[in-house]
Parts: sequence; C-alpha cells; structure tokens
Amino acid sequence: MGHIDWPAANPLWSFDFIRPANSTGSDGSGLELVDVYYNGHKVFDRAHVPVLNVEYDPTPGGCSCFRDWQFQESEFHTDGIRAGAESCFADATAGEVKTTCEFPMGDDSAPPGQEPNFTGVAVEEFKSELILTAHMRAGWYRYRMKWHFYTDGRIWPEYSMASNSGSACALEYHNHHAYWRFDFDLEGTPNDDVVREINPTAGTEITFTNEDDRTWGNPADGIFWDVRDETTGFGYQIVPSAADLLLPIDAFSKTDALILQYDPSEIDDGSSSCAINYDSEQNGETLVGEDIVFWYRSSAFHPAGKANVWQCDIVGPMLNPILAVADKPGTPDELPEGFVLEPAYPNPFNPSTTVRFKVAEAQNVTLVL
Repeated sequence: MGHIDWPAANPLWSFDFIRPANSTGSDGSGLELVDVYYNGHKVFDRAHVPVLNVEYDPTPGGCSCFRDWQFQESEFHTDGIRAGAESCFADATAGEVKTTCEFPMGDDSAPPGQEPNFTGVAVEEFKSELILTAHMRAGWYRYRMKWHFYTDGRIWPEYSMASNSGSACALEYHNHHAYWRFDFDLEGTPNDDVVREINPTAGTEITFTNEDDRTWGNPADGIFWDVRDETTGFGYQIVPSAADLLLPIDAFSKTDALILQYDPSEIDDGSSSCAINYDSEQNGETLVGEDIVFWYRSSAFHPAGKANVWQCDIVGPMLNPILAVADKPGTPDELPEGFVLEPAYPNPFNPSTTVRFKVAEAQNVTLVL
C-alpha cells in the first residue's frame, strides 16, 4: 500500500492506494483507493473496479464471453522507479508514463529508451493534476487504469481497454464492461448521505430511499447522479462521459448504475459467471440513514480486424465536487474557480476528441484549444 499527500507543500488530496496485485475481490479490482480526502473532507472509504467482463457479438467459436481478472500486472514504461523494497512505486516525470495506449507493449514497437520496465503504480504530478497509473493483463487483453485528481476537487476515474495480437478472439467485435464501485463516506453526519438522479432535459429529480438499479436512458437527456451529505451539502456529481454513453445497456451488461446499502460482504458481485450478477445485492433495502455504495458501468466497443487490435478504448465518468447545497436540481451554488473543464477524451485520439465544460449560468463562452 502507498500513500499520497498532494500537493506536497499544501495538500488538497490525501489517500492510500493499493496496487492491482494486492487489490480486493475474488478477481482483483485494479488500482484501488482507500480513505480518500479532499481538502480535509472525506470522499471515499474505498473506490475500485471489482467486476470486469467482455462479451462478443456475434459470438465466434470459443469467444462468447469472459469474466476478466485485475490482479495480474503487466509491464509498462516509466522513470523514477524507487529502489529496494519500494520498487513497485515510481515517482514519474510528468509525461514519462507509457502504456499500451501509447504504443503496443510487448510487441517490440516501443521507441528506444521507452521499453516496458516496470510493474506497480506510477505517480505523475502536473501543475493542477495528479495521475496514478497501473497496467494489467488478462489473457490477450491489456488494461490500463488511471486515477486523475485535480486541484479544484474533480476526479476522473479512467479505464482503458486494448488487446494484443496473440489471439483470434482479439480480432473479433467485442464489448468491454468495467463496473466501478464508489463506497462514498462523505464528511458530515454519519450515514446521512443521499443519492439523487437528475434529468436536466425533463427538469426532474429522483431521491432514492431504497436500493435501485438505473440507466441513463436517452443520452441526449444528460442524466447524471449526485451523492451528498444531506446536512453539509458536500458531495459529488457522477457524470457519464461521452465515451460511456456510446454503448447502451443490453442483456449482458444489464445496468448503468446501482445504488446499494453498504454491506461488508458485497465487495464484488460474488459471481464467477461472465455477466455481472447483482440480484442478491439489489433487493430493495432501505437507504435512509444507511451507508451508501454507488456502482457505475463504463463500457467500450472494440471493432474487429487486425488493424484495430491495439486500439485503446478510454472510458470513465467525471466526478464533480458539490461544495454547497444546490438550490435547484443539478446546479450547485458554487463551481470551483467558476467553471468545470473536463480533460479531452479520448486522448490519444484519432480523428476526433471531446472537451466538455460547465459554467454556473448561461453566458457567452470562448474555449481555446
């Protein structure tokens, strides 16, 4: 386990992190965060991806679906590798972390001096952003998991999926599904957290009093969720990314979001089958006065063909801080620095990318790239 206090001179973020090889759950859960604080306020008790699976459509022989594991680490490139017992941690120079998403690892294509040389967790410090990176493998798949932390309180949990050229299945059409588990434990009155679903297009808001599973429905509606302490108003919006919205639910992926009462025995879905199985967990238990856990699905479609085998599909929601109780659905009284600007995604990209931003009220905006 490692620990972060960032920025070092005047920390805004403080948390522990666990490398994939030691992560929780029967199949591992990737790069895991524990006891996350922003500016002295508790955000998460735990945040990770306990369920990861893949489906093929149509289903070629031997490639119907798989439940993937996230405890097997794969080499990637970085500098700043610590010595001795801490050699699984790297204090990387910003921009020096290279994974399958930059060039195919293990395919002899890395430029000289950037060959894969490290397994573990690399940390990059930018001016207003901290990034933690881990790289994993499950058979012929390569998975990159990043956590982006911003000085304005935003969090971007990023999951990226790619393949290698060693399997016929990797050449077939397939969908990856990563299920994030956000165990919020917001600073304020214990077990006073509430979850709301906001539909900006319809102008409606739902407050959940019992466990439920949800979908964002029509992507044009802009549905998102917020989790906040009802007394203090502090919390986070969970906003689907444009990349996530490209792959709607089906009979295999089942859900876009789950709102559950915390149960220490429900770290994952307790299943070894391909598809997620949450039936025993989502059983209508009350959320009032209870510790709440929010599950969120990020998914990506991977096209068929050898030319696309190394394609890196980048997904993940944006978590925006709510710093005060909102006076109307989905509009916090205060935005950090007056605006929220999300990172471009996908990035790297070809031929296009998306940059999303939000301001507190309608106004003329110029965005310079």
